[in-house]
Amino acid sequence: MLGASFVGVGVAVLFAVGPARFLGSNPIGPLALARAGFVETPGDRTCRTWGPVGSRWSELDTFGQIVGVVAVEEREYYEVSRCDELSVRRVSGRKGAGVFVDAHARYQAPPVSPWQPGQDTRAALEALARAHQREIQNLDAALHVPFEQRVLFFEWSATGERYAVVGGQSLIVLLYQRGRWEITYEQKPKTMRSFDESYKVLVVTDMNGDRRPEIVVHRKEERGEWYGDFTLSLGSDGVWKEIASGIFGSTA
Repeated sequence: MLGASFVGVGVAVLFAVGPARFLGSNPIGPLALARAGFVETPGDRTCRTWGPVGSRWSELDTFGQIVGVVAVEEREYYEVSRCDELSVRRVSGRKGAGVFVDAHARYQAPPVSPWQPGQDTRAALEALARAHQREIQNLDAALHVPFEQRVLFFEWSATGERYAVVGGQSLIVLLYQRGRWEITYEQKPKTMRSFDESYKVLVVTDMNGDRRPEIVVHRKEERGEWYGDFTLSLGSDGVWKEIASGIFGSTA
């Protein structure tokens, strides 16, 4: 039988070879296509062809481990985007981070693990992030998400590199080396208006098997009028590239 089975917690045993399709959530729809060492934006019409009713998708946790399997239960057409919004039901395992990979795809859990910096290192990171986000207008000052809930620390064991990804009013990816933080990617809202839930890190994984990380982020614009997921992919040149999601339906 094609698909992924489980050894221990979320370790995938793979049976099929080919491109890997990824779905984002809220609403569920095409997120990214990984093939031949590249990560690409899905084509415009994949929202009508990916995820037929009954198809199975493996759900990932924050660090790219497979923790459950869902099946597409329903497709609802959304006239504005002319795309389908998918509804799923859990088949096995537990809820993850809301990012899914085709259960028939060749996917391997990434070489990543959490890490926790010391108090001084953490304080330096928070001060740096605050300085970079201070100029952004906060549209909902009453909504406060503590810093520890807006930051994800991870170590990429293939290289030994240690990262922090800070969300909230903007998105900042930082590398910790030689005792200091270095910003390697930063995305601020185009209007310079947002709030503490505008950017949220969902998953760190390796979509295309090149042993370099991808980061999946959920983004809300303005007060949440538009929302969806996108992917950052680290290239061989050390530069993060944004991979836009495909077109999908709406939860409105």
